[in-house]
Amino acid sequence: MRRDRIDRSQLIAAALLALLAVPGRAGAQAPPTGETTSEARENRDPVNNWSMLRTALAQCWQVPDATEGSAIAFRFGLDKNGAIRGTPLVTARRLVGDRDAKEAYEKAAFAALDRCFPIRVTPSFGAALGESPIRLRFVNTEPTAAYQINSNITIFAPR
Repeated sequence: MRRDRIDRSQLIAAALLALLAVPGRAGAQAPPTGETTSEARENRDPVNNWSMLRTALAQCWQVPDATEGSAIAFRFGLDKNGAIRGTPLVTARRLVGDRDAKEAYEKAAFAALDRCFPIRVTPSFGAALGESPIRLRFVNTEPTAAYQINSNITIFAPR
């Protein structure tokens, strides 16, 4: 074996490092500086199941300060391409804090929807989305057992 040849394990290691450095791969979900929201959405891997959708939604939500105890719930549909159909309906809200905090919480929830959708989906998951109304709650309380079956999604604020 010649000394200037790269062995197979070195080649595999280099390929893995290259993949990790590519935006939108291997967990790199935050948009790079200067990247628009739509560009960030395009760089993400397509969502293929309900668990991946929950994870993507959690990454889109930025919880405002001084809103502990607040919650807002939405109901909406998605088309087969991952876009919201119509206008999301607020089905419940419990907003805690002063007027500014309450307003900030509601704006943050709507901003999360704007950041996430349309979301890239696989064709098979897109077919399931077209048949399922989404019930989404953004909750700023201690995490508890939540009804997390298919399109019933609760996102708790990170602690």
